[in-house]
Amino acid sequence: MINEDPAPGADMLPGTAAAPPTMREASKVARAAFVGTTIEWFDFYLYASAATLVFPEKFFPGLGPSGGALASFATLAVAFAARPVGGVIFAHFGDRVGRKATLVASLLLMGVSTCLVGLIPTYETIGALAPITLVLLRFIQGAAVGGEWGGAVLMATEFAPPTKRARLSSWPQQGVTAGLILSTAALLVITTTIPSAAYLDWGWRIPFIGSVVLIAVGLVMRLKVRESPVFAAARQAAQDESHTQLPILEVFRNHTRKTVLASITYVAVSTTFYVAFVYLLSHATSDLEISKPAALTAILVAACFYCVGIMLSAWIADTWGRRPALLIGLLGTLVTSLPMLMLVQTGEPVWFAVGLSIFAVLVGVAYAPTGVYFAELFPTAIRYSGMTATNQVGSLLGAAIAPFVAAALYQAFGMVAVGIYLIMVTAVSAVAVVLLGETRGTEIER
Repeated sequence: MINEDPAPGADMLPGTAAAPPTMREASKVARAAFVGTTIEWFDFYLYASAATLVFPEKFFPGLGPSGGALASFATLAVAFAARPVGGVIFAHFGDRVGRKATLVASLLLMGVSTCLVGLIPTYETIGALAPITLVLLRFIQGAAVGGEWGGAVLMATEFAPPTKRARLSSWPQQGVTAGLILSTAALLVITTTIPSAAYLDWGWRIPFIGSVVLIAVGLVMRLKVRESPVFAAARQAAQDESHTQLPILEVFRNHTRKTVLASITYVAVSTTFYVAFVYLLSHATSDLEISKPAALTAILVAACFYCVGIMLSAWIADTWGRRPALLIGLLGTLVTSLPMLMLVQTGEPVWFAVGLSIFAVLVGVAYAPTGVYFAELFPTAIRYSGMTATNQVGSLLGAAIAPFVAAALYQAFGMVAVGIYLIMVTAVSAVAVVLLGETRGTEIER
């Protein structure tokens, strides 16, 4: 039942029950999750874009264009190796201490590491220390993001009424996309207003250092939100119980089948996103010789279509179910993979944007229901750990290697091989969704 708003900032006190949220408070929490996730992923994607446009020349100059690009993509993979580490740590405290505190900590960690990336001297100045420092800070970024997604989605999901759970939980999903849009827009403004030489010399540092302001805004919003009432009630009920098993161990020991299938489900979602928005940006500006402003504009347009896909899918997930929404997105992605890549291969900026935008809608449809779907799979006491495990394992097998695999396949066999790669990954994930089943109507307070 949805009751009156609690007092601002009120968390559960010892011996009292957490007040159920109103729709107004649920919407406020969803917006706060959206803003925080937007800022954190703005920082994360900012690095991915710079790794495509700047780092090969400034941090790996001795490897040549192709070698430098592959080395930069390898630093992206470092972040995905760090995400499970950060995910396990943040999820443990999220399930034991609370969702709110872990989200504040993850945002702080991301802010500090991102700002420091903008201050690193290049290879020309400090030699091998430059790429080493870059890899270290990227590892810290990855650890921070590892705890972000699950916590933000959980806050929105656990505050939401059952009939609007998918729509409200999609707000932090939209934050991931908004972060991409903001980071791409920032790079587009800088690359079009600052001469190319100046951009490579110092202009790329501006958004990294300037993100400190956004982090401060996000922290203020997160500190104003109370703890999840679902978690607070579960903690109150279990306050006299001793915890003999780590949440992450319980996930893998007692929920093995659903964790494995959910992880496989997420592989295609993360793979298609990173091929579309990271690898193809590099491919467009290097192999196809599309100008950086034109390529960034295409990414920006496609990201807006991605948002449309998320909104549509969240409505489908609340109306018809989580599984139908996911399958529509995955099967649509499977069908459009090769046609999209053929449009990209024309080398024409307009067709590049058109192909990418059509593909992005369907990738967004597949992405939107994953948050609520995975949250409903697990009980409250291990929900943060369960969601994080599925997300991070899926990302490690998908997004972490996707740009590198796509680049290697293209160099060896051409773009058709990249399309076959996307089709195979998406087909396997679709089978996992069929086996996983439906969760709509599941009681979240368990």
